[in-house]
Amino acid sequence: MNSTTQTSQVRLDRVTPSYCRVVLDNPPLNLMGPEFVLQIREIVTALENDDRVKVVVFESAVDGVFLNHSDFLANFDDLTSIPQGPTGLEAWPDVLVRLTRARSFRSR
Repeated sequence: MNSTTQTSQVRLDRVTPSYCRVVLDNPPLNLMGPEFVLQIREIVTALENDDRVKVVVFESAVDGVFLNHSDFLANFDDLTSIPQGPTGLEAWPDVLVRLTRARSFRSR
């Protein structure tokens, strides 16, 4: 699974060097599937490694929906085959834990 060959479901918009927007764009419901997890994980890694980032706003490009549940129609093996992240957790919980721990996302 290569995120460069897929449609962008999550994108990072750098408004300024210190202010970024993460846009969730997987219509019609912003379901979280394997490709979504790979893309948001890549973005979280980029944000963690950029000392200039001070503010990150998460928003949805899908009207009326922020982030819905898992895509239960996706191939389960594609999701479970994603390697664990740096926290030692499975891919999606790893992303969530890293967001809560990221220096860029905490008050200084």
